[in-house]
Amino acid sequence: MNFQSLFGPYLIISVLWTSDALYSSDPVLQFAIPGDRVTLSCGFPSIGSCSSLNWTVRDMIWDTEVVTAGKVTYFKANKHRLLKDCSLEIPQMEREDAKVYTCQSGALNSSVSLRFLEINETKSPAEDTIELHCSLSIFIGFVPCENNTGIHIKWTTEDDVPITGKRFRFENPNFCFSKLFITKKLTDHHRTWKCQITQNDGVKAVASYKTTVRDGLEEVFNAVGESVSLLCRNTSSLRLGDSIEWTLNKKPLADMLPENGQTNVLNVSKDLSLVISKLSPLYAGDYQCMSSSDEQRVFYKFRLHTLDVIAKSDPVDGNLSLICVLTCAKECEENFNLTWSGSNQDGWEGNLLNVNNTLINELLLPVWPVRSDVIICSVYREGSLMASKSWSSVKSLQTLVWLGVILGLLLCAAAGVFIHWKRKHNKDLSSESADELSSIAMDGEVQQQGSLKREVPTTDDGLYNLLQTVN
Repeated sequence: MNFQSLFGPYLIISVLWTSDALYSSDPVLQFAIPGDRVTLSCGFPSIGSCSSLNWTVRDMIWDTEVVTAGKVTYFKANKHRLLKDCSLEIPQMEREDAKVYTCQSGALNSSVSLRFLEINETKSPAEDTIELHCSLSIFIGFVPCENNTGIHIKWTTEDDVPITGKRFRFENPNFCFSKLFITKKLTDHHRTWKCQITQNDGVKAVASYKTTVRDGLEEVFNAVGESVSLLCRNTSSLRLGDSIEWTLNKKPLADMLPENGQTNVLNVSKDLSLVISKLSPLYAGDYQCMSSSDEQRVFYKFRLHTLDVIAKSDPVDGNLSLICVLTCAKECEENFNLTWSGSNQDGWEGNLLNVNNTLINELLLPVWPVRSDVIICSVYREGSLMASKSWSSVKSLQTLVWLGVILGLLLCAAAGVFIHWKRKHNKDLSSESADELSSIAMDGEVQQQGSLKREVPTTDDGLYNLLQTVN
């Protein structure tokens, strides 16, 4: 069996230890992985002293004592340790340690079959297919499990969601051996698949495996407004003097640099990662990092999708509408889904629409939330949660209050300006009226003086006539 396929960089395994009693005529299965610290319990009800206890390990046809009369007798690279409770400890498990161990104390004995969980990928699968094998093995390879072990194998996504869909197929030749067939896509690159071992409805061990696809893309989902870092991998072949260049939809990112005075949200860090400090739907697309040489060798590719939530209020009836928008790098795939959830009601349903390269889910609320509600829109890929974007009613209400305050201040300022203008206008009118009255008064005085002047000669003539009569 290929050692590299077992312990390659893509095999990550976490183990949950069994707690079954070991006092049994049949070996009890216990699961471990290379590199783990393993503790094998003797399982007897009570042991006064370890001095009467022996531990043996069974190879193919013979047994080897590792503990005799309470003392470790097999000192190969500190392989075994005897604990105070007479349990046998393997500080760092290796593949060759997956064997059957027996604890003996007088007429009592109990055995543990120590196995490790592994996932292997078939190197020559059918065309456009990824084939993964999950099995419980011992040091010589796979050994079938008995029907009475209660062991079952389940395949899940990275977040422990059972794998379902048309492009997946399973085969189970044995209770502790299963095959997963995946119809290959470019976005299966760097995806994680899990194999769970269950026994009596309890999860005993979990193995994870990351697939690689030639010329594939790692798919990334992220919320608008957050930062995202895209790590340029596989750069070990970068030549001396060459540098890394990033492109978006095959266009150099240098063409997207901001103009003078604008903030640059795109930066390349020291580890050659592309960092987008504040994500927006404009940055959804296919990214790739490549060498700056004439060959322009592509090292790694990403496909970035953005998720955003927009609030909209109807000015007529005051209803609130929340719009969740997934902006895809290209067309949104059929296995993408948007769902709503909240602190007061889960499983909210909206109207799901697929328009061009966007997936939209609009949620209509009859009234504006008055409490501190947090409503979340989540995007799922083949049932696995990829990203979430939350909307807070308190924050939105505070925003509306501030907008109301600002609008009130603007209205007050406008009213003050209007009153000042009105007063000045009235004052100018009063001045003009006073000038007109003064002019009218002056005209009246002039006219009166003219009348007096005209009356004086008339009086003189009468007096003259009177004097003529007296004479």
